[in-house]
Amino acid sequence: PFEPMLAGMEEVGTGLLDRLDAMQRVAASAPGGPLLIVAGPGTGKTRTLTHRIAYLCAELNVFPDQCLAITFTRRAAEELRHRLDGLLGPVAEDVTVGTFHSLGLTVLRENAAAAGLPADFRIADDADRAAARAEAGDDDERYTALLRKRDLVDLDELLTLPVALLKGDRKLVREYRERWKWIFVDEYQDVDAVQYDLLRLLSPPDGNLCAIGDPDQAIYSFRGADVGYFLRFSQDFTDARLVRLNRNYRSSAPILAAAVQAIAPSSLVRGRRLDPARLDPEAPLVGRYAASSAHDEADFVVRTVDELVGGLSHRSLDSGRIDGRATSLSFSDIAVLYRTDAQAAPIVDALARANIPVQKRSHDRLRDRPGVPAIARELRHAGLDGSLAARVRQAGQILAERFAVPTLDGSGAVRPEDVRTAVDLLTPLARRCGDDLELFLNQLATGAEVDALDPRAEAVTLLTLHAAKGLEFPVVFLVGAEDGLLPLRWPGSEPNDDAVAEERRLFFVGLTRAQDRLYVSHAGRRARHGAERDTRPSPFLDVIDPALFERLDATEPRRPKDHQLRLI
Repeated sequence: PFEPMLAGMEEVGTGLLDRLDAMQRVAASAPGGPLLIVAGPGTGKTRTLTHRIAYLCAELNVFPDQCLAITFTRRAAEELRHRLDGLLGPVAEDVTVGTFHSLGLTVLRENAAAAGLPADFRIADDADRAAARAEAGDDDERYTALLRKRDLVDLDELLTLPVALLKGDRKLVREYRERWKWIFVDEYQDVDAVQYDLLRLLSPPDGNLCAIGDPDQAIYSFRGADVGYFLRFSQDFTDARLVRLNRNYRSSAPILAAAVQAIAPSSLVRGRRLDPARLDPEAPLVGRYAASSAHDEADFVVRTVDELVGGLSHRSLDSGRIDGRATSLSFSDIAVLYRTDAQAAPIVDALARANIPVQKRSHDRLRDRPGVPAIARELRHAGLDGSLAARVRQAGQILAERFAVPTLDGSGAVRPEDVRTAVDLLTPLARRCGDDLELFLNQLATGAEVDALDPRAEAVTLLTLHAAKGLEFPVVFLVGAEDGLLPLRWPGSEPNDDAVAEERRLFFVGLTRAQDRLYVSHAGRRARHGAERDTRPSPFLDVIDPALFERLDATEPRRPKDHQLRLI
């Protein structure tokens, strides 16, 4: 029905699937019907998913406007869109790509009256919700009624209302099934009960649903995600095909071996394996450091970063702490991962003392950042001119001046500098939305993330293990690998088996973020819950073959002699 562009692949004489490995090709070219792709870390999940959509459209005459691709974050949706543009060219615009919340919003906008909503309903922001909650008390029905009185819906209702609407209207279900005959879901292990209900309504048991993910990376049960839906896929969908992607293109062989051993006791993937595409006999072992304290651990991170980037000062060279050889690593290649945000403080302090630039990653929603709700309200009510980005700047200027003047009504709680920061954070989203104010406000309300991480910044990245999901770095430090932190345990409580299994999956996620070098450290003493306590290494380390570790403790030589000889 159309002529797709294949992003220049024709020029080098290759077909659409020629750049995929054997199992990626099997997944991308599978015929219609339910398909579950188990994609381990670093196995090309997004690549496979986008090539499947492109292959169906280019080779099997599937119309792009019959395709719906669902992700969990706006950033993932944008990446999917970008890759589809490269594979299919202009027709990629006809593929519907979005988050679960944006999908729910689409259904509600198209059926507002049937859902009992005015056509111009909007999503409640933090101030709206706080006001309604304060007036309603603990009465959820009254809270919802107050929102409706103001033509508002709660963010959670972007999913619950469409599900209720579809459950009560089989004709509407048929219409959407006819519209989106091919559905693709990324990170299927992270769906919750409402998202699952929505998918079951949109896709019949024998429908063309392609789900991709990895149950061993299911780490969001605290948000309501239930890995059980992934595990029961073949029961829910008739004659479902299963394809496993095991070839890892990210990490060195020692890192993969350690990761597979670490996850083995509670793996949800039968016969879990990750085959390294990179076979480098000189690949370094996993560094392991037993620190005496959190401060000693932080100093270890600084010393090792110093070595990796080739020395931060002549003093480093003069003291013999590094050998001065050339390195291609930079600060932006290095990440420090930890279980709890409280662990970051000594690391940040130590890096700052050594003049090593640091950036902490944030996955906060934009609407939760100080100053953002105020700018959104100003945009809605003030008569501003120009492009959306220009209006954001004007609103910020007005608010910064307003909040610079102390008032009695409490508005001074927002500082002018918060507003200026908010303008910087909102401007990229405003540019993407062009002049469409409603789109901009809807994206804010449906959870557009702010990511304070600048991939171009020359800085070491610090982030929690949960925030590290989906990322990769040449060098990773996983600090605080101690019983009580990994698995996380509160004083006086014993985690149940399911909780420990999820903590092990979180450890697996952390290990598999590393491409070339991985360092795991633990402290003998650490301050937690207001007191310094003796700690012991995480039991998750016990199942990893000691031969995969290079001990870097103070009592051990920094480099084995055979390693030095190889370098010479």
